[in-house]
Formats: sequence, C-alpha cells, structure tokens
Amino acid sequence: MSKKTSSPKSAKSAKEAEAEKRKLDEELDEALRETFPASDPVKLTQPDPHAEPDPET
Repeated sequence: MSKKTSSPKSAKSAKEAEAEKRKLDEELDEALRETFPASDPVKLTQPDPHAEPDPET
C-alpha cells in the first residue's frame, strides 16, 4: 500500500486557499456585524484597491 504525500507546491496552494477562505469568512463576519440589525442588506464587496487611474486626468 503506497502512502501519498503532497508536493510542496500543492501544500502551499492548499495553505493559500485556506488563508483566502479564512480572510473571506472574516470579511463576511465583519459585514454581517456592520449590518446589524438585519434591516440592512449585507455588503461584502469592496472597491478595487488596484483600480486603473483614469487616463483622461
């Protein structure tokens, strides 16, 4: 019976995916706290921090 070991690259990707999921969960929790009481809709979207500058300015 062979034992599978994950490669360093896939382990890193899994860790990055887990960190991204944790960050998204924290952002959702914060958005839920900010919209209490429940009369306000949850707003999880944020402005793009890397938006392209307007070429006309």
